[in-house]
Amino acid sequence: MKQNHIDLTASEMSYLWNTYQAQCMNYCILTYFDSIVEDEEIKKINQLNLNASVRYLDQLKQIFTEEQLPVPVGYSEADLTKTTERLYTDPFILYYQWFIAKGNLNYGSIAINTIAREDVFTFFSEFIKDALATLNTSRKLLLEKGLWVRAPYIPVPIENEYIKKESFLNGWLGDTRPLTGSEIGSIFYNIVTNTVGKTMMDSFIQVTESNDIKDYFKKGKQISQDHIDTLATILKKEELPVVSTWNAGITSSTIAPFSEKLMLSLVTFLNSQGMSNYGIGFATSMRKDVGVKFKALTAEVAKFAEDGVTMLIEKGWMEEPPQAPKKS
Repeated sequence: MKQNHIDLTASEMSYLWNTYQAQCMNYCILTYFDSIVEDEEIKKINQLNLNASVRYLDQLKQIFTEEQLPVPVGYSEADLTKTTERLYTDPFILYYQWFIAKGNLNYGSIAINTIAREDVFTFFSEFIKDALATLNTSRKLLLEKGLWVRAPYIPVPIENEYIKKESFLNGWLGDTRPLTGSEIGSIFYNIVTNTVGKTMMDSFIQVTESNDIKDYFKKGKQISQDHIDTLATILKKEELPVVSTWNAGITSSTIAPFSEKLMLSLVTFLNSQGMSNYGIGFATSMRKDVGVKFKALTAEVAKFAEDGVTMLIEKGWMEEPPQAPKKS
């Protein structure tokens, strides 16, 4: 052990451990995408992300080894089916690059605020930098291909004004103000991410054999659709345009490219990302009715997530994360 060695803090260890799990999963998914994607521009982005996942895993293994921490089992080639059968279309693969980059950027930004140790801080600095680059590249390509759906527009304010009445916070009765730009943005992009999640659920339902897992995915699909409808209703009441479902699509293939363990685990990660997105929506919504909607949606996802974790535990598929010592 190095002289003046600084041990990992609880938060550093946990964020590294969770990142390893996520990148193992990402490696499997991107490896499959690499075998089926046809568009050369999308393939290039996917390969860059795949190479980044390999790099992250190598760096994380090195940190774990130096700290004498067991390297997590995670996910591997055993969770991939040897198939080039296309379950996803190229547009969906591109959307997925944007979707995962958005999640990595949010997660890395939260993690880095808790980091003290230099090597761990450097790791998450590069992680965030890569996520931002991917977000930008995928955004540009979505725009170039005419696949990006823009958020609604609002008029440019004529002058600066101060809030004069507490009714600014209302949302049910009386003098209800229009939505702010940040509230519209939160509602809109949560519709978008739910649409991507619903498409992923559709694909898993199509290829899953175990009835209990398939039923769980069906429940997740219904929740995604219900949340899309709930959020869309808020925009419709304001006579704002509602995002149309992205025609990303899946094929008619019934061959599962991933193990059921990986698919169920991925849904638990999507649940966490969804709750994080709703939390941001709640925190940035000053209108009470919008905040309450986000709070209710979060609670529903939390219950669904708990059911998924329970299923992973029952099947012996969930690794135990780092935790505090047991009390004597």
